[in-house]
Amino acid sequence: MQIGIIGTGQMGGMLARAFAQTAPDVVYIYNRSRVKAESVAADHTNIVICDQWQSLISRVDTVFLCTKVKDGLAFVQENGGLLRNNQLLVTTISSVDLDHWRTITAATPVKLIPSLTQTVARGVILLSYPRQMPQESSIALENRLGQIGQPCVVDEGQVRVCSDIASCGPAFLSTICQGWAQAAAQTGVVDRLTADKLIRDMLVGLAGLLEAGMSFDDVIRRIRVPGGVTERGIESMEDAPQRLFARLHAETTHFSSHGAHSSLPDSLSSSRA
Repeated sequence: MQIGIIGTGQMGGMLARAFAQTAPDVVYIYNRSRVKAESVAADHTNIVICDQWQSLISRVDTVFLCTKVKDGLAFVQENGGLLRNNQLLVTTISSVDLDHWRTITAATPVKLIPSLTQTVARGVILLSYPRQMPQESSIALENRLGQIGQPCVVDEGQVRVCSDIASCGPAFLSTICQGWAQAAAQTGVVDRLTADKLIRDMLVGLAGLLEAGMSFDDVIRRIRVPGGVTERGIESMEDAPQRLFARLHAETTHFSSHGAHSSLPDSLSSSRA
């Protein structure tokens, strides 16, 4: 698979670096600001900057469109005719329906929702395919994405909630952990730096247990002793976690459907071509 990336902001730049680090293949990039593209290519000899987007499109079979909504739509509306029917248009613009892309380009559109965790070749990469997706194309795409994370195919209608978990999730959990560390520090028993380190190292250990095959239920069962302090702590939370995330999903869904520029997390949606 020959990859080209249009837009090298935080999201496009992250993907370019991740692809370049995990395979020797050339990754072509284009950005309206060459300086921004040069900063992405600086440490990777297999990232090649194209001064014209036409040059990029002519060299690749898979175009990653990593721009803001209005920029990406304008680009494809003006130039979609130059994309070939044997090419993939993999777009991180999740707020535009796949059917709409079909009306303005012959290329096969695919939605891609990456995560910051791909910078360490981990975590989930969400994919949503159009109807009649060529099987050989989906296999090739998932194989390549599998080198920088874990591809997970979802229906278009599932993208918002799944994105909350897979893409925005690290920021949501980090926010919760910050609150926990602050609460621990407010007890006066430990300082904030100590609490931060304990929580961080605990999460790394928990990830190890999950990778070893434990489920969340397994972890709770192995730690929760009847009548013990863990049980008391869990009971004190009641249904607060469920209510918290129910409200979170409701807010992100409302935001996405009422004029949001992108349903991706802010840390990734600020990229511009």
